[in-house]
Amino acid sequence: MPLLLPTELQFATEYAFSIPDDAFREFQALIRKINHSERCTEKHILETFKKHMAKPAAVEFGTSSNTDWARGDLEWYMEKASQDGPGFIAALHNACEQLSLLETNVPSDLYINQILSKHGLPCHINNSELILAGNVRIPDSNASVSQTVVRALQDAKTLSPASAIDRVHTALHAYLVELCHQASIQLESGATAQKAFKELKNNHAALKPIGNRPAEVANVLNSMAATINALGTIRNHASLAHNNELLLEPEAQAMINAAMTVFRYIEECIARQKKT
Repeated sequence: MPLLLPTELQFATEYAFSIPDDAFREFQALIRKINHSERCTEKHILETFKKHMAKPAAVEFGTSSNTDWARGDLEWYMEKASQDGPGFIAALHNACEQLSLLETNVPSDLYINQILSKHGLPCHINNSELILAGNVRIPDSNASVSQTVVRALQDAKTLSPASAIDRVHTALHAYLVELCHQASIQLESGATAQKAFKELKNNHAALKPIGNRPAEVANVLNSMAATINALGTIRNHASLAHNNELLLEPEAQAMINAAMTVFRYIEECIARQKKT
């Protein structure tokens, strides 16, 4: 499917970034590696890339008279399109996808992402969507979360996936400690997020399993404790707080969603308690 651009890029009046010369040359080399065939000739490959590059280049597409002219014309299209970095990447992806329908081997998004990463371009392709650095989606939190937590979550919305993990862990930790203080639950100085959640689970009235299937609910709470523990480990070894092996966007997004699930569950339990 065509590459989706974020709304802020699709309708932007200024380009978010351009393609630097070194990256431009690597993308050119990537295109040249595509093998042509009787079904998909070299000229057809060149014209396909030209057609898609015409939009970010802001030029009217026209068919070249022969293969040699098509090579030169494509370079001109690409040079103009390179000023619109997101549009250039979308054109590259979409041309490759169109050629793949002719059973032509084309570079996957993995190769495009490798070039983007190598040259420090602030985006990558994930599931046919262009993801900007800092475009990991953080679910909105409830208004009752402390201002410290709100600030941490807002910070995470503007950071890269690995950086967002660090900020969300900070938010979760601050939130759990604050709830312990509000409920007069004693914590040792410097208590971890896992320790704070354990004390809440054991001592906060709102988190006592009630209603149907209390044993299964207790198991879910124990699983949440394991989630918090894993999140802390990831934060310490795979986020920008401790830059060893950074998580990729899908895994980082999953960790952020898991943390927000813990937030929302506790918030809803406390809201239920206040109503009774």
